[in-house]
Amino acid sequence: MLPSSSLQAIVVLAFCAAAVQAGFRHPPDCEGLTCQDQAVMRYNGTCYCQSNPCSGHACNDNKYPHLEFEYSQTGVLTCFCTKECPQGLCAGERKPPECVEGGHHCPNKAQPVLHLDDGVCKCKSHPCVVAGRAACDEPSLPMLDYSYDEAGKLDCFCRKHPCPHFTCTETPNTPVVAWDQEGHCHCEAEEHDEL
Repeated sequence: MLPSSSLQAIVVLAFCAAAVQAGFRHPPDCEGLTCQDQAVMRYNGTCYCQSNPCSGHACNDNKYPHLEFEYSQTGVLTCFCTKECPQGLCAGERKPPECVEGGHHCPNKAQPVLHLDDGVCKCKSHPCVVAGRAACDEPSLPMLDYSYDEAGKLDCFCRKHPCPHFTCTETPNTPVVAWDQEGHCHCEAEEHDEL
């Protein structure tokens, strides 16, 4: 039970509808809890809600209704609105809308993360691979994800399968389910290490 002195209400979800937790992963010790008003769930021995650093930012376009934020490696905050947040997967580096709209993608597993560098869409290595923390060996948590905190510290973690009911059985030339940095699934020709 959370202390009644919490400044913001926390709602316990009795079903599997994942709340959008932008910018950071949902603390494992706070499973089943969520915050109201786009606050961010934190854990320091107790689950609590912290104001969203982008609380002054509004998402008024129905095509991009979800408020997200991320910190860069240098701790710079970016607030943005996104179309979707699959299964609450709002951490890590999102694909820049400019790159997505331009049809860019990163099919090479050596450089699977799409990002915008000085106005140019580029593919880069997964930061957890670069940091030597790339193993998601638990079958129930196969997706490697990451985020940075306000100090620029990298947090690597494994997530549940982003689309467990997605199949590639109808595409014999591409029979393997794979996913991108945002958890969007697609079919590929041969099995390889996932993000």
